[in-house]
Formats: sequence, structure tokens, C-alpha cells
Amino acid sequence: MKKKELYPEVWYSKKNTKLSCKEKILILNKNIEELYHLSCEVYDEALLMGVDNKQIKEVLKNIVDNLESTLKNVD
Repeated sequence: MKKKELYPEVWYSKKNTKLSCKEKILILNKNIEELYHLSCEVYDEALLMGVDNKQIKEVLKNIVDNLESTLKNVD
């Protein structure tokens, strides 16, 4: 099974236009890679502690599902 890409080839704005600032895109992609690696560490540690893999994956999914911005006036 092929692993899903961590991020899309093209990022879109709220207005459905392609983001063009290469530096912003590089930073965003790097942040996503860092989040992925941190999530893998949490997952591995949970497995070493004896946590059921389905349960820890569900917890990680719940974190994403409950994301909220702390920024004001940003959707």
C-alpha cells in the first residue's frame, strides 16, 4: 500500500486560488513534516507503553478533528 503524501502538490487559499509564495509554502510543508514526525514519536511511545494501536490512532485523529485557531478574525 502506497503511503499518502503528507501535503498536497498545490496549496489553495480560501478563495480557491493557488498560493504562490514559495517561502510560505516551504514553511508550511516543513511544519507538516515536523508534526508528522512528532505524531510518529507519540504513536511509537504509546505502543511501547502497551497502548492499543487503534486507540492511539483514534486519539491522534481526534486531535486533528478538534483543531481550532487561536488567531482572531481568521477562519
